[in-house]
Amino acid sequence: MYKVFLVEDEIVVRDGIRDDTKWEETDFIFCGEAPDGEIALPLIQEMKPDILITDIKMPFMDGLQLSRVVKKNMPWIKIIILSGHDEFDFAKEAISIGVAEYLLKPISSVNLLNVLKKMTSQIETEKKERENIEKLSIQLENNKNLLKEKFLNELSQGIVSPVETIEKAKYFGINIISKFYTVLVIEPEFPPELSSSGEYLERLKIEALISGITDQNPDIIKFKRNLAQTVLILKGDNMQTLEENAYAMAQSIKYEVERNSSCMLTIGIGEAKERLQGISQSLAEADSATQFVHVFGTNKIIGISDIIKGGFKDNKLLDYDHNKINDFFKFGNTDNTGELILELMKCVKEYRDSIPLYFYYIFLDIIFAASKFINELGGNIEEVIPEALSLEELISHIRSSSERIGYLEIIFKKVLEYRDTKKEDKYGDIIHNAKTHIANNYACHEISLNSVASSVNVSPSHFSTIFSQETGSTFIEYLTDVRIEKAKELLKSSSLKTSEITFKVGYNDPQYFSYVFKKRTGMTPKEFRG
Repeated sequence: MYKVFLVEDEIVVRDGIRDDTKWEETDFIFCGEAPDGEIALPLIQEMKPDILITDIKMPFMDGLQLSRVVKKNMPWIKIIILSGHDEFDFAKEAISIGVAEYLLKPISSVNLLNVLKKMTSQIETEKKERENIEKLSIQLENNKNLLKEKFLNELSQGIVSPVETIEKAKYFGINIISKFYTVLVIEPEFPPELSSSGEYLERLKIEALISGITDQNPDIIKFKRNLAQTVLILKGDNMQTLEENAYAMAQSIKYEVERNSSCMLTIGIGEAKERLQGISQSLAEADSATQFVHVFGTNKIIGISDIIKGGFKDNKLLDYDHNKINDFFKFGNTDNTGELILELMKCVKEYRDSIPLYFYYIFLDIIFAASKFINELGGNIEEVIPEALSLEELISHIRSSSERIGYLEIIFKKVLEYRDTKKEDKYGDIIHNAKTHIANNYACHEISLNSVASSVNVSPSHFSTIFSQETGSTFIEYLTDVRIEKAKELLKSSSLKTSEITFKVGYNDPQYFSYVFKKRTGMTPKEFRG
């Protein structure tokens, strides 16, 4: 059924349209009427008719003025203008507003119904278009939300560059810029008797409760890390204030969720960090904190600083460079494993009263770094280091210093062995294809790191890192070597002029080519040719 609203200042005309038309025998409902546009407007906003019939000349607000307002605020409404005069200017203005029909009085109920029926197909078509657009918008929004979650997860893992982070954050409407960042990891514990459907409903409830606290705060970025964990990135201009806010936020969330659901929460809090790269570091610390539930108890708010309280000097983290572990996984070899482990164990020995606790902290740090590194290589920590499945049980059986060192050696050895087996598999094809592309296109003046990276489907920054690590030289150095070797070949085996060889090996300027050639070979092209 389609709703029709009538605006007409002449009572006789208004009564005739309302009473003489057999609305009950049609697909139309006469939903309301008014004597002028001013009175009609609030009624139209309330009734939301599909079709508006309005006289053109009325006191207070005429038909054209009313039509403008309606089209601006309710563009789906079809408008029929009634007029007692066949005036071209009126008709022209009505068309410009978007009026569907311009009818001259008097008009019979039969003619009016014919006009109304003509509009129904257009109304239905437009309804379907609006529904399709709405469905598409919802789909796009859902896809955007998925991409947003993916971006935030990658950011929290430290695998997105600062420039890319800022660009993507802007696209997703996230204000990412801040002086300091700290990360909270929230993990619920469900009652064992809860069914799978009950657990699902509780997850939805928890998500809604957390959102109710965080979504209106511009200094909080929330995302789901996985089904079990929610991550909050808190921003702030002052490190101490930010850490205080993190604990306050954790307390508010824990109180609200545990008061309104059947679940208990464990919340890990990382230290406040500078720069965007600090987000992944703070997340790793928050992860470490949540692993200490057996020390502090389940369903607690555990900050990384809480882990080392009691025997820690000056309330600082263990005095070793966490990046050394990551760098060792990337570039180290088994011959140097003992040296790194001794350095780590030296830190532990400084806290003799709490050695098991501090060793556990370092042990977890190594396991998390190993997990992230193995994951980046396309592997699974549980396959490479099965011991990671039962960390608590493993550590509980480590009694002596020699056992600690032994277990750490096993972990480092397994990670390095896995790295070496995957290294060639992961990057071999990329390097081979890149070298092939360079060999086929070195003479092209426009060849660049970007174009070669694009040919092997890798980002320029990632390709630059891979290429230099795998070949031992930068992209420019390698390209220059290829060009100079080809130039040497042409100088010895052809009668081409130096200027011709310059262009054949990809250079535009003969003088610059001669400069590069001498720098590489110690001779000018002429001297080399002899």
